[in-house]
Amino acid sequence: MQISVPTAVLYDGSITDFDSRLYGVDIGTCLEVIEHMEEDQASLFGNVVLGSFRPTVLIVSTPNYEYNPILQRSAMPNKEDEPEENTGPCKFRNHDHKFEWTRAQFQIWATDLAVKHNYSVEFNGVGGTGDEPGYASQIAVFRKVACDREAVCLNKDQDEPYELLWEWPNASMPSD
Repeated sequence: MQISVPTAVLYDGSITDFDSRLYGVDIGTCLEVIEHMEEDQASLFGNVVLGSFRPTVLIVSTPNYEYNPILQRSAMPNKEDEPEENTGPCKFRNHDHKFEWTRAQFQIWATDLAVKHNYSVEFNGVGGTGDEPGYASQIAVFRKVACDREAVCLNKDQDEPYELLWEWPNASMPSD
């Protein structure tokens, strides 16, 4: 018995630029990425992906700012290093993070995008139990609500800014 392996293609480009070759993909992922851009760029990313690329499913994860005190306590070498009082707001997890959202901020961002672009959105997370203060990383799963019947007019010269880096054509592999 043979199993058909779908084509895999790797492009290089900005996630805030539309490329027509990716229109209508089955699934898109953006895992622990948006916090590395400015907040206005994260909003632009959401609008470009859901409004132009129109994937069937989009999965986005980002750190939960409210979980940071737990991670900071677990990174301390011993109890003597633990501050006696709260010394103010906790820092971001990575020096390159431009922002980190609370669960409420992330849910507002994702819900607004879902409503605007006709998607449903569900929230979950990874790391920890999910009890207060939530998961270490929060996840939004967007699902396209209705069939897209809009005509898309594309100019190939202007709508393919990504560079093709690698392509794996259809291949068959033996199954067990």
